[in-house]
This record gives sequence, C-alpha cells and structure tokens, in this order.
Amino acid sequence: MTIKKRLFISNIMMIIIPSVVTIVVFSICAMIFRMMFQETPNLNQVGIDAHEVRDASMNALIALLAFLVLVGFVTVMYFTNRFLTKFVFKKIEQPLEMLSDGVHQVSDGNLDYRLTYQQNDEFKPVCEGFNNMAARLKDSIEEVQKNERNRKELLSSISHDLRSPLTSIKAFVEGLLDGVATTPTSQREYLEIIKQKTDDINSMVSQLLWYSKMDMGNYPMSPEKLDIGRELSDFVTASKEEYKAKGLMVHAGDMFAFANKYIYADPAQLRSVFANILDNSAKYKNKDAANTSIHCAAKNGVIHIVFEDDGPGVPEDSLPNLFDVFYRGDFSRSNPRQGSGLGLAIVAKAVERMNGTIYAKNRKEGGLCMVIEIPEMRNAR
Repeated sequence: MTIKKRLFISNIMMIIIPSVVTIVVFSICAMIFRMMFQETPNLNQVGIDAHEVRDASMNALIALLAFLVLVGFVTVMYFTNRFLTKFVFKKIEQPLEMLSDGVHQVSDGNLDYRLTYQQNDEFKPVCEGFNNMAARLKDSIEEVQKNERNRKELLSSISHDLRSPLTSIKAFVEGLLDGVATTPTSQREYLEIIKQKTDDINSMVSQLLWYSKMDMGNYPMSPEKLDIGRELSDFVTASKEEYKAKGLMVHAGDMFAFANKYIYADPAQLRSVFANILDNSAKYKNKDAANTSIHCAAKNGVIHIVFEDDGPGVPEDSLPNLFDVFYRGDFSRSNPRQGSGLGLAIVAKAVERMNGTIYAKNRKEGGLCMVIEIPEMRNAR
C-alpha cells in the first residue's frame, strides 16, 4: 500500500472512529437518561415540585453527557491519532532506515552496495535512483582513477621517449665540442643525426599537442560531405610511392567503384587517420617488403574501411590497449624510432569525432587488420 493511500485512509478514519465512538457514548448516556426519568418517583406526594426536580436532573444529565462526550471525543482522537500515526510512519520508517544505511555504506567507500526494495510505492523510484547514483558514482571514480593512471603513464612515457633522443643529441654535440668529429664529412654526419633526433622530438611534441587538443575538444574541425571512394583513391595515389620507399606496398581496389558513398568528416583529419594507420604498418613490418591492402564495404548504413597488412600482428591480450595513449609493445621500447605510441591514439580520437569507431584484430593469415566504421551520410545528394 502506498503512503498516499495510507494517508487517505488515516484521514477517513480520523473522522469515522471519533464519530462512531461519540454516537455510541451519546446513545449510552441517552439510555441512562431515559431510565432515570422512567424510574423517578411521584414527587408530588411528598410535596416536591416535580418540574423543578426534572429540570434540575435534566441540566445535570446534560452537563454530564456533554462532559462524557467531550472526554470520550478527546480520548478517541488521541488514541486514533496514535494508531494512525504508527500506521503511516511504519511504512516510512523502514525505507528511510534502508536509505540511511545505504548512504553510510557509500560514504564508507562501499560503492557496490545496492538497495533491495520490493514494495511498489513512492519509495521504489527513490531506491532505484539511489542505486543508479551509486553505480554512476562508482563509474565516475573508476574513470578518475583510470585517468590518473593514464596521466602517470603519460608522464612516464614522455620522459622515456624524450630521454633517448635528448641523450643522443647531447652525446653528438659533446662529440663536436670535444673535436671527436675532425673531418667535414663526420661533422656533417653528426649534425644530420642531431637534426634527425630533433625532428623526432618535434614530431612527438606535435602529436602530443594534437592529441591533447582533440581530447579536450579544442582542435578545429571542418566536416563536410566526402565521397569515401574518391578520398581513398586520391590518398593512395598521392602516398603509395612514399610508402613504397619505406618498404610498404599499398594495394587498393578500384575505389571509384565505391563512389557515391558519402560520409560526413573533416578531410584533413580523415587523411591523417589513413596516414597514421599506414605509418603504423610501415614501422612495425618484419620484412623488407611488406604489403597493406585497403578495401571498403557498406552495410546497414555504416561504411567499413579495412586496412590489412602482412606484418607480425599483435598479441591478443594487447589488442584492447592498442589505441591507448603511449601504448606500444615492449619490443618497440628498445627502438624509439618506431614511434611515440600516439599515432593510433590520435586515430581513435579522430574517428570518434566523426561519430565512428575503430578496432583491430589479427588476421588468420598473419598480420593486423584495422577496421574503421563511420556512419554513411544519408540523402547526400
């Protein structure tokens, strides 16, 4: 029974019970009054005025009756109020105690505590709201803890990745200052290495700045309607010779056959996504001439862009972390030239800003498969 129904019944009972008791008391007093007058002796025989006796008796009985009715009414009201108050607050007390206990549990750090309330009354949505609040609070705290761990890992990774090129730069600068490089040829080699290490640091800082802006939503974005087939075809045509020089052969089918399939995205960011994925394949290839194939598919209003390489792949337990900031396999730490570990994190952020998703899986034939899913732009024409 809901609290509202209990209060309604209480209000009705506050009227009915005193009224019934008052009627009963009044009836009893009336019966007594009638009996007394019926048994009154013939007072005229003893020289007493019967009318005076009757009037005095009636006044006394009326006063007694009024007093009894008043006392009875007050008494009934008191006990009725006590009973109905208990009747109503018994329904409120249990859930309030349950909520109080839940608040203490959550304040003590037990974020897995949940209320179990079976009654279908006003407290049910309150208890459900408490459980939702506890679940969201737990998720929020876990997210804060995760961000704190990521921040520490980020600082550690930045320190690690910057230390190696800075150490090299310092060593070669000291070599030049100490006269180790005595010929113009060796001096030029030292300077070229210094320049290369400086470029590595600049690239790392640029990627970190780019990722930070994207993560905070401050990176400028100019989305527009893009023909995905034409975008892929133009990108492959413009960049395949560059990747061929890096030992990566890029193969793509007739992307124009996939024309008239549109997405809504920033063209510069889309090309950056493609470039970062191919850079990842080129950096981690395990043979002189590696291959990457690109193909598209459309299904249920979603464009699937698939990159498949024939590289070493990734351990299965590492696949969920592949798009985390600064995540790299342990083998890459011995060779900082293989990248900062920010490339795929940037890819994930960029795809997310296109309302899409990206995931990776290992190929049965060997190698890694990257799948980008972006909503198809309907009624693009």
